[in-house]
Amino acid sequence: MDDPTAAAPHLPKHILEVWTIVLVILATIVIMTSLLVCPAVSVIIYRVRTGPTMNEIV
Repeated sequence: MDDPTAAAPHLPKHILEVWTIVLVILATIVIMTSLLVCPAVSVIIYRVRTGPTMNEIV
């Protein structure tokens, strides 16, 4: 009897290298975090700059 695994074509372990996968995951985390943080920071900066000041007499 022949070995059935011997006739199968050789498949690569990974499509990408492990370090490439790790870099893609880290880049995705950084991008998603910036998409969450940047709008909140921009709203805070806008409200601080346009809000009423305590020293201003109207």
